[in-house]
Amino acid sequence: MSYFSTMKGFAAAALISATSLIALSTAAMAAPEQLTIALSGDVPTLDPSKDTSPIGLNLRLNVYNALTELGRDGAVIPQLAESWAVSDDLTEWTFKLREGVKFHDGSTMTADDVVFTTEHVLADETSPVRAFLRLVEKAEAVDDTTVKFTLTQPYAMFDRQSKYLYVMSRAYYDANGDTGYATAPIGTGPYKLAEWVKDDRMVLEAFPEYWGGEPAVKTGIFRPIPSDAARANALLSGEVDLVPSLPPSLMDMLAGNPALKVEVAPGYRVSFLELNPDIAPFDNPLIRQAVDVAIDRVAIADQLMRGTGKASGIMVPPSNGGYDASFTPTEFDPELAKQLVQEAGYDGTPIILDYPNNNYPMANEVAQAIAGYLTTAGLNVQLNPMEFTAFFPAWVQNKLSPMYYFAFGSSQFHAETILATLYEAGGHLRHNNPAIDALVKSQRQEIDETKKQEMISEAFRISNEDRQFLPLYDMLQVYGVKADIDYVPYPDEIVRLYTFE
Repeated sequence: MSYFSTMKGFAAAALISATSLIALSTAAMAAPEQLTIALSGDVPTLDPSKDTSPIGLNLRLNVYNALTELGRDGAVIPQLAESWAVSDDLTEWTFKLREGVKFHDGSTMTADDVVFTTEHVLADETSPVRAFLRLVEKAEAVDDTTVKFTLTQPYAMFDRQSKYLYVMSRAYYDANGDTGYATAPIGTGPYKLAEWVKDDRMVLEAFPEYWGGEPAVKTGIFRPIPSDAARANALLSGEVDLVPSLPPSLMDMLAGNPALKVEVAPGYRVSFLELNPDIAPFDNPLIRQAVDVAIDRVAIADQLMRGTGKASGIMVPPSNGGYDASFTPTEFDPELAKQLVQEAGYDGTPIILDYPNNNYPMANEVAQAIAGYLTTAGLNVQLNPMEFTAFFPAWVQNKLSPMYYFAFGSSQFHAETILATLYEAGGHLRHNNPAIDALVKSQRQEIDETKKQEMISEAFRISNEDRQFLPLYDMLQVYGVKADIDYVPYPDEIVRLYTFE
């Protein structure tokens, strides 16, 4: 706690310096002709049917279009589909497409391209996009501008799910195959790929025939710069114009520069601990409760994270559909934690805490703080930091230790992703709770938003009582941008070049 106390004044000063720049007038700001963005890594692939990574959205959202997209507030809005309708039983979804939409090679997009893309994804067992189309039984072109999806079961949110289907050209694929889409892809989006030098730069050029009008930013250059410090220095030197994700520790270095804006904005991920209730010592509910009450979430979020986190009591952030503000963070009670550990008869067996140490802000410091709290409670915790490239596959394959620290969020800005991925049988699941599983399936078929929210809240209430997942804090985003650029981020930290005006 002494570390947190000494950081408190520093944190306040840094945040004041950062937010004071918000007062800078934006009246005369106009979108730059060229914008250079520093990312923490490169996109994994240019083929939209083979990628669901968050960082890859910087390509997919600018070069491709889906039937729908999400607004900053998480609302589903039209993109390639002008409108859509659903049958009473929620199993048939019919989308009316925009007319005259052009691919980057000048050809016209039709419903047949949507059908092709759907069938292409479903036929590729290696495609991660298949998970988002798992309920599609078939897609058919009713006519050139109408496509109908038949689902295997009722689904009230397929319009939101359809944002993952980035439409590809059947004719272009037939002529160029996977190699074409992996090296010189075309889409219907506001930008064309001009150049990709892996691990160096990705250059996007505005598409003059874009159905939504040619965007104001004519050239977007994405540069992968893995080092936090290097990204910050590139912004300071003017080498880049925008860094969408910065660690809190660098805020003070940048915030004092009048040529820059350094700000904190809502995010889309929640950091959490998962405790496997099927493996000792977490098969004892007293130990799970002890871990829950032993951690001072407020101190971690407000002081260690310098105000770039917000203590949370629910596994979804405020930016997501399904968020319930009535959930509050577990109250810090170190004495109760010690008592519970003693009552449980814990024998001192080492407990490994796995966590990714290079993908989230201050991950090492947060993991060390968690270990410190649990050690104070009487638990023998050993930290196991892992590169994200090793952690994530182990997480997907359920090969992590019985306790791990992670942060997870929904790119569709809705609790559905979290529930389907972490709680539902058939998803990423280490322990099945039948009551939660039933609620997840029921909310998926509910069109009444009030009833849907009641089901979602009940699922998270049961989860908090069971203490398999312990929400810690909402992970806010820290970004830096040149002061003369008006940038309003989305919660997912993805740069949509076409939103600059």
